[in-house]
Amino acid sequence: MGKPLENYVMTKNIIIIIFLFVSKLTFGQKDDNPYLKLSVDSIVFYDFGGRPEEEINSIIEKNGKLSKTVIKSAKLDKLTADNFTKLLGQKTSYGSSTAACFEPHLGVVYYLNKKPIAYIDICLSCNRLYPSLKINTQMQGKQGEGKEVYYTLNGISKSFRKEINSLLIKYKFSHQLAPKKLTEKSMFD
Repeated sequence: MGKPLENYVMTKNIIIIIFLFVSKLTFGQKDDNPYLKLSVDSIVFYDFGGRPEEEINSIIEKNGKLSKTVIKSAKLDKLTADNFTKLLGQKTSYGSSTAACFEPHLGVVYYLNKKPIAYIDICLSCNRLYPSLKINTQMQGKQGEGKEVYYTLNGISKSFRKEINSLLIKYKFSHQLAPKKLTEKSMFD
């Protein structure tokens, strides 16, 4: 009498597991944040940049080296690094407009064995974030088709902007947004 009951319970559990797996694949959110999939041993924030005429546009230069304009750096603790990386892939971290300029002063570099494997350039003044790895959730407000496609709402959301700014304050980095700009509705929201 024990075997049929055990077989029934096992079959039932297998069916439930299959159902949950299929449901997750069909209805669950897709985790397409490439930064969560990286194998890293450290994440470092960099305060960097210069005037636009110096053509500073990336924390990692074309030669693969760290920008010569670094002013300050801060290695993120695990909790901060995990939270920041998680926020990068959330759709709610984007959806705002941007300004046409791009003068980044915050660079985020993901390292493995002291070598940069991915990075992000951020300019809070123009509300732009340029990752070295494509973040699909950032692409909002699609306009056009094919080679003419562009995205109008790929700017940083107000909540993500506040989070990034709180880290700039914590690490005493330059180019912090004034508290007034964070509480009032900005041109990006």
